[in-house]
Amino acid sequence: MRHPGPVTQTAIEVALWPLIILLSPVILVVGEPVNRFMMRRVRRSAATAQVAVVRRGDRPTRAVTAARLPLHASLFLMAISNPLWIALTAPGRWVSDRFRRPPSPAGEQVSGP
Repeated sequence: MRHPGPVTQTAIEVALWPLIILLSPVILVVGEPVNRFMMRRVRRSAATAQVAVVRRGDRPTRAVTAARLPLHASLFLMAISNPLWIALTAPGRWVSDRFRRPPSPAGEQVSGP
């Protein structure tokens, strides 16, 4: 699969805005769990990606990862990088972080004025 050109990528990003607005109540409720689930899958597929070592003349050697994501995963990554998606999932992220963190040691103030 080829990498989409700048015109195609812009068209997809513009089309995502109304879709995210339409689905905003659903994204507000289940957006953060979906983000965590999909990011685990993307991370797992990136971990199994092929790595190539590139050497050009006298320059230092560097590793290049050639990870190809399926179309649905790359579209989802474009959606979750949308500023509106990020704003809608922020409350869910805050709540999950509050309940997932271990309690602070006695005497330390976690946050507040």
